[in-house]
Amino acid sequence: MLNTLKATWGRHRRVIDNFVALSVVQFANYLAPLILIPYLTRVLGLSRYGLVELARAISVYFLILTDYGFSLSATREASIHRDDPGRLSEVFSSVMLLKLLLVLLSAGTLSVIVFAVPRLRPDWPIYYLSFASVIGMWLFPMWLFQGLERMKHIAVLNVAAKALVIVATLVFVRDPNDYLYVPMLNSAGSLVIGLAGLTLAWRSLPIRFRWPSVGALKREFVNGWHLFVSRIAASLCTTSNVVVLGLFADNVSVAYFAAGEKIVRAAADGLLIPLSQAIFPHISRLASQSKQKGLRFAAKVAGLLSVITLMISAGLFLGAPYIARVALDRDSQGGAMVIRILSLLPFIVGLNNMFGVQIMANFGLKKLLARILVAAGILNIFVAALLAASLKHVGAAIALLTTEVFVTMATCVALRYHGLHLVGALNKDVDSQETVA
Repeated sequence: MLNTLKATWGRHRRVIDNFVALSVVQFANYLAPLILIPYLTRVLGLSRYGLVELARAISVYFLILTDYGFSLSATREASIHRDDPGRLSEVFSSVMLLKLLLVLLSAGTLSVIVFAVPRLRPDWPIYYLSFASVIGMWLFPMWLFQGLERMKHIAVLNVAAKALVIVATLVFVRDPNDYLYVPMLNSAGSLVIGLAGLTLAWRSLPIRFRWPSVGALKREFVNGWHLFVSRIAASLCTTSNVVVLGLFADNVSVAYFAAGEKIVRAAADGLLIPLSQAIFPHISRLASQSKQKGLRFAAKVAGLLSVITLMISAGLFLGAPYIARVALDRDSQGGAMVIRILSLLPFIVGLNNMFGVQIMANFGLKKLLARILVAAGILNIFVAALLAASLKHVGAAIALLTTEVFVTMATCVALRYHGLHLVGALNKDVDSQETVA
């Protein structure tokens, strides 16, 4: 048994090391909100907390727009060309320039939206303070570190910045009138991480900024397009529910849903996101060598992941009342309902991440994945808008769960249709050198 574990560690040491580092990053990303939810709901009150979450949700749209599909497409490019400093610098320069243009587009779009929508206009400062985090994420070339599988230093930077944000929030946010400090401090943390990450990349990685050619810009833009559509569609299944509630319900309903969903997402994404980021470039390399090797590795991960996420889902369902009471104090019933409805998400999202991001995106089915996620996003918006006015936060939770189930079923059917069978992959010859078309 010990020899088997040693052999597994030796074969996949870099993947495991990066998974651990990414887990630390993701743990910090979710630990900060989890620590602060009970504090902010009590100090700000549910209405002001709901407003803060609405502003954060809107800024997420622009984070996705600025990130485009580069978190996957550019990660793959960096992984493939890691030993070619010239090509790596070209990818780096193209992505950073394209992301800058998207930041500028996002800033203009935010201004139009905020001042055109009467519901948002009175609180315009909070939306601009939340938007500043988009600039920080532009500066932070996390995709580059992921592609080169060098995440240890990034984990340290992330944890330090999040710790400072938590301490600063506890110091400066003392009553409901301090609500603007929340997005201000979060954005400051993002800017610090961005500047530190860019400096580290510049000094420690074999890259230099070179003004990219039109051809290079076009190539990176096209490579990320279908992944960008997929991410935008996926955001319609997550962030949009908060925005729909903010427009059709009230800030208290936003607070219930945002707090409950954030808790469930922390339980799920704390494992899923670092695992996804760590194994994506690895599966990409395996798939470029042999279809069978890539599928076999994905099948092994999917089996283990299903067991772990099902246990997490069971814990959330059973512990919902107690978790909500800690987060929301006396006003916990609404949050408990959201947590219980969404408790199956860790298991469901784990499956559709493996089916969609890890396999479909790596095996030439990006267009089909994008179509599935667009359909899911439209379904979620329709159901959420239909239920928000009457069922409020409960309706938004039902819409989200329904949509994630749809994505899992659709991606599973798509894989079977295209002959990508995970169970069958475990039983086939691992040394097959079939090349992916």
